[in-house]
This record gives sequence, structure tokens and C-alpha cells, in this order.
Amino acid sequence: MNRKFGILLLALILTMALAAFTGCGRDDNGGAADDGIIRMDIQLLGLTDTQMEVYTERYGPLNQADGPAFDYAVRRAIEAIPGIEVNFVDWGWAETLDTAQRTRIAAGDVPHIVGGEVFMPVYAAEGILYPLPQDIVDSVVPSALLHDNNGVPVAVIGGGGSVFMLFYNRDILEAAGFSNPPATWDEWRHQSRVITETVPGAWGGGVPSFPHAGGALRATPFFRQLGVDFFQDGRVMLDDPRLHQSLEFIRYMDQFLPPGLGNSADEGPLWDAFEQDQIIAFVVNGTWQVGGAERNDMNWGVAPLPLPTGGQYGNCFVGVTFFGVPRGAPHPDISFDLIRVTLRPEVSAESFRNNRASPVRALHARTDLFGHSEALTVAMGAFYEGGFSGLVSFPRNSADIWDLINNQVLARTTMTNDPIPTITDDALRQVNMLLN
Repeated sequence: MNRKFGILLLALILTMALAAFTGCGRDDNGGAADDGIIRMDIQLLGLTDTQMEVYTERYGPLNQADGPAFDYAVRRAIEAIPGIEVNFVDWGWAETLDTAQRTRIAAGDVPHIVGGEVFMPVYAAEGILYPLPQDIVDSVVPSALLHDNNGVPVAVIGGGGSVFMLFYNRDILEAAGFSNPPATWDEWRHQSRVITETVPGAWGGGVPSFPHAGGALRATPFFRQLGVDFFQDGRVMLDDPRLHQSLEFIRYMDQFLPPGLGNSADEGPLWDAFEQDQIIAFVVNGTWQVGGAERNDMNWGVAPLPLPTGGQYGNCFVGVTFFGVPRGAPHPDISFDLIRVTLRPEVSAESFRNNRASPVRALHARTDLFGHSEALTVAMGAFYEGGFSGLVSFPRNSADIWDLINNQVLARTTMTNDPIPTITDDALRQVNMLLN
């Protein structure tokens, strides 16, 4: 067999197999099926059938729910749209979701909508997303948008999210003789040390350095407080003294977390130790921590993240899902209509019930809906100030670079005694190879 023909045949077989596997529920031309109904597989917009069954059994009707109320409302609103039939699929999250979406795009079975958190800025930079309609752009605050390399908005936050805060156990603080949470790095160092040394069975708490996005997201605010980030003004900042100072702080604070919990690949044990076992005084988390603390009857409090001497208020969006429509998607107008559903004020407001801030402009002043929660009030302010973003993206190989930073910088910082400059120099050489 001719080698070139053989390669083309193999590619065709792979494409057909992937298309058969993903099945977007449309006819061969990507249009409506014979019955006139447009069928679409959609990830992240609403609960899957299995999730709906669990939701209904556990929480009952929406007006009685304290579960995933936003996702429930989105699904119900989408199901009410005539002429379409949506299959709410589960393609995973994080790297798993990224791979699933890219595989479908490469196979020509382009998803109707793509979504995600930390990798969506890469999609935007790669130019694979359609521009957002102007009405969608106008309906949200500027910080809720992702732009392509030409500054065109191409993705939007749907369903809300958070910034990071310092949640604390009031009982542990009082047992150590403290009446207020720390406001500075120095105060946090002191309080965590005193708690760890004097309160039986308790740990002060520090900054997690999980070897994945969960660690990078929680570490980033402490770099930004010193005015630095991993990639800034077109340059990788691993050799910046301010970044070294933040890493030294993260390393110091790790001794006040139960051994292995702050840098484990599994985040669960750390949150269990805070919420259920209630042995950790301070954790860095988003607004959803409120739900976990209340479910476990914790005497909890929340405060802004402590600041370094001479530092500035810095933070990072977390728990947000950006949605966009990939170029080549069938029925892009309908896809944008589905994204609009997530931004309806009455639908987006349901995110407050899940302790997530909303990016919708019309909800900015609705303190009657979120003002009861100090955590939500802080997060809403951060969204509307527009001064924050998610993790930075790199010009190329962004996912590989973040994997390197997570494992060879953040986790190595707390898992070894290697000098910080050695850690960052080693990583910088590898990052530059990935960029060049």
C-alpha cells in the first residue's frame, strides 16, 4: 500500500471512529434531524440525567434546594427552549475535559460549546473561538470575559465563581488567645505557630501547594500581593526576587499544616481536616467553603487574605467556568443562546445559593440576594472591581508549563529543602525550552 495513502486512510478511520464515539446527535450535515429537532451534546451547562436524579432525590424542587441550584435552573431553562433537544453530558473536568474537547475538535466533531477553567485562556489565545455577540459582552462585568490575542472577547464566565479568602475556626483561635484573624503575613506566621505549638491536636494552617491547578490557584494571590506573577509583560518571572519571597513564605507556612496534606495530589484530606475533623485553624479557599463549614456545624469566620509588608491587594478568580463557541461548531447562534441562558439574571442569581458570585451586571446591586454573606459580598466586590483574572497563560505549551510549575516549583518548594533560587532556576531552564 502507498504510504501516503495508508496514512490518510488511517486518519479517516480515526476520525470516523471518534465521530461515532462522541455522537453529537445531529444528522450527517450537522443540521436538524428528520423530525426538525436540533440535538446537541452539551457539557457543563446544567445537570446530567444522573445528577438530576441524585439532585431531585436529595434536594427536591428548586425552591427547596440547597444543592446545585444554578445547574438545575440552567437545565430547566434550556429544556424549555423549543426546537432543540440537549443531552447533558459529562466529559470530566480539568485536563480530562480539555483532552476530550480537543479530541473532538481535531476529529472534526466540533462541540457546540466548550468550557473550562484554567485552560480556556489558551483556547482564546489560539484563536479557536468565535467572538462573543455584543449583547453577551454588555451583560457582564469586564473581568468575566476572556479575549483573544487581538483583544476580542471570545469567552464568558457562566455560573459565577469566587476569589480566595482566609477561612478560620473561631474556636481554635480563641483557644490560642486570639480574638481576630491575621491581617498581615507576619501576624499569620505568629498565629499559626502559636496555635500549632499550644493548642492540643490543632494546626495553624498555611498555603496549599497541591501539585496541580488547585495549588497554583491558591498560591497565585500571594505572588500578586507583591506585584508579580509567573508570566508578566512578556517574560517568565521565575527569577524575580518578589516571587522568591512569596515561595519562601509558602514554604514557611507549610510546617503549620498536617504533614503531607498541603502538597498532596488529593485535596480532600485537607478540607476534611478543616471542616469535619476541625483541627486546622486557617485555610485558603473560595466562597463555597461556607457550605462545607455550615454542614459540619463549625464556628467559622472569613477574612481577606493577609497582606505582606508593603504589599497590595491581590487575588485570583477560582471556580469559574468560561464558555465559548468553537469555530466550526454547528448552529453557533443556538450555542450562544444557550450561553445567554446562564446569564439571565433570574438564572445566574441561583449561583448565590451555591455560595458563588455572579458576573451579571444586573445583579451587582442586589445585596438583598447576597448581602447576608460576608464571603459572597467580598467575592462580588472583587468581580465588579475588575482587577483580577484567573491563572496567567503562556504564549505556547501553557498546559505543560503549568504542570512543570505545579510539580517542580510549588510542590518542590514545600516537599524539599532545596534553595528557592535553585528550584526556580531549574524550572526556568525547562520553561524556556517549552517556550522556544
